[in-house]
Amino acid sequence: MDLASHPGTLTCAECGTEIEDAGYLPATEREGTYHPLVDAAVCDTCGFNDIGMTGCAPDLSDVVDAGPDDTLLYVRVTDDDIEVVSAKE
Repeated sequence: MDLASHPGTLTCAECGTEIEDAGYLPATEREGTYHPLVDAAVCDTCGFNDIGMTGCAPDLSDVVDAGPDDTLLYVRVTDDDIEVVSAKE
């Protein structure tokens, strides 16, 4: 599935830095697309080391108060897009 909107940049809600490589992006799934919750994005470093269980990818509930249609996306930031690598409910 693809993102319904593609934000120009993502900023980590935990450390405040711009996400330039990969990170975690919560999103709501509606009508076959993901609607990103960009204010809750988390960089790869914070997600893996500071949020949830250290050394493990965070769970959706570690990042945002999840609704029934929410999922946690692992995304890769490229030069001109944000690519969904995987989804974790």
